[in-house]
Amino acid sequence: MTARSRAWIGFSLTAAVLLGVVTWLTVALLRLDRDEVHARAQAAKHERLRLALWRLDSWLAPQIAREALRPASEYRAFPAAPTAWTAGNARIARDAVKVQSPLVTADTPLFPLHFELGPDGITSPQVPLGNDRDLCEGSGVPAARLDSAAERLRTFASGLDRAALEQKFGGIESALVMVGCNPVNAADPLPQQQSVAEYSTRQRSLYNNAQAVDNRANFLARSTETVGPLVPFWLGTGDASQLVFARRVRDDAGNRVQGVLVDWPALHRELVAQLVDLFAASPLRFERCEQPTSAEQPSMLASVPVRLVADCTVEFESGLPLPAILGTTWGVTLLGLGVLWATLRAAIGYGERRARFASAVTHELRTPLTTFRMYSEMLADDVVTEPAARKEYLGTLQQEADRLARVVENVLAWSRLEEGRFTARRVPCETGPMVDRLVPTLQRRLAEAGLFLQVEVVGGAHSAKVTTDEDAVGQILFNLVDNAAKYARGAEDARVELRACVRGDRLELRVRDHGPGVPARVRERIFAPFDRGAVAAGSNEIPGVGLGLALARGLARDLGGDLRLDDDVDDGACFVLELALVPARGHR
Repeated sequence: MTARSRAWIGFSLTAAVLLGVVTWLTVALLRLDRDEVHARAQAAKHERLRLALWRLDSWLAPQIAREALRPASEYRAFPAAPTAWTAGNARIARDAVKVQSPLVTADTPLFPLHFELGPDGITSPQVPLGNDRDLCEGSGVPAARLDSAAERLRTFASGLDRAALEQKFGGIESALVMVGCNPVNAADPLPQQQSVAEYSTRQRSLYNNAQAVDNRANFLARSTETVGPLVPFWLGTGDASQLVFARRVRDDAGNRVQGVLVDWPALHRELVAQLVDLFAASPLRFERCEQPTSAEQPSMLASVPVRLVADCTVEFESGLPLPAILGTTWGVTLLGLGVLWATLRAAIGYGERRARFASAVTHELRTPLTTFRMYSEMLADDVVTEPAARKEYLGTLQQEADRLARVVENVLAWSRLEEGRFTARRVPCETGPMVDRLVPTLQRRLAEAGLFLQVEVVGGAHSAKVTTDEDAVGQILFNLVDNAAKYARGAEDARVELRACVRGDRLELRVRDHGPGVPARVRERIFAPFDRGAVAAGSNEIPGVGLGLALARGLARDLGGDLRLDDDVDDGACFVLELALVPARGHR
């Protein structure tokens, strides 16, 4: 595995770990924020439910207590007064005086019917019979009122299963000792646990009040009567179900059940009306619920076996600036990875360029040095004695010296250019004379490769002026011609064209050969330093270190121009050097 591969694998693993950690932190932060918002919403929901239920139980408790405080005797239309005196302070015999029950004319919209289940069946103080009815009508009670109550009693009695009532009522009585002892599940959320505990408190408070009711303290109560607590329960199923409050009365005659029928639709409307301000924008209703689960208990009323069903979701927004935090975190992470990637790429590229440069320079120096050593030894040892041969050897040494000088000059010029130490001496120059001065050097280089230079200065380009460094322009053109000499050597068309023309406000110097051209796959990187395009590193076919085009473009841009490859030329390679013209002065 190469060092390049190891570096990129290390970077990939580092990036994967870093992105994984940031992703995990992002997910964890989003989850924590979501849970925090949800917890706040749930707490607000339970607080609103708690306030609503306390309000409803507080509103219902006095009305239920009023019914629970009624003496058992009031469930007869005309109960006998246990003790009475005349105006002359003479005591009247026990049960010699009857009084009208307040339930006969009681106006209780929520409790339209009071009833009693005894050995003789079901009766109601609002439905007097026989002489009691005549007495009621004689005392001003409307017959229609009595008939309406009789119809309610008949409807209620027709659907009443006494055995089922006794069974359900008995089960509730046996469970009264457990009222207010609802189990709290430790696995439930804390707000729900608190709500269950409050439900238990409300139940216990209502039950204690019910237990405190003792009708024996009432002046109408018989001394042998014992009245139990008034408890709520549902009779029947579905739409036919009815809500009832009932209590058990014990006396010498036996046991009987006294109860109150609740107008559930009316009570439902009243309960909803109590919560308009708390749930103004949320629909709500109350559902029958006799055996609530731990999840349902927080929404239960303690006074009646129903639970509040309301969409009381409270919308909360996160208190943290998550978009800014996550955006900054991801931005910094990606920026850091980008910088690391760019740095690593630059370092690897620099290392590869250095390796290519060392290989190319070593090769470029070794060949002429070998020639120098061999030829100089032969000349020094007088191995070559013929004047023509000696002249040929000396010419070869001169060519190799020029080759070495060009390599060294290019490397030094590139070094100065990269470090910003290259200083162009720009002066106004006319294009024609400048080209004429540069042509001989270019022709000599091409002649070495068996090529010749064809020069064309078009139209006004001959007198066009540019402010530039002629030496730098000469080095650019020489590198382009040298490049043509290397790659177009042996071409059928031995021309290398140098054409100068004016396009707009720029001077174009075009150098074109008729060799193999530049393959499309390497056109993007031919100007990269130490990159020799399609030539393999260390190749002996074409000499060079890969700096010619990179140095030429660098010098062109340093002069305020540019160097590009003309992609429209298919026959050979054509490089275009662009230089800014000196603006013409206006006529006065």
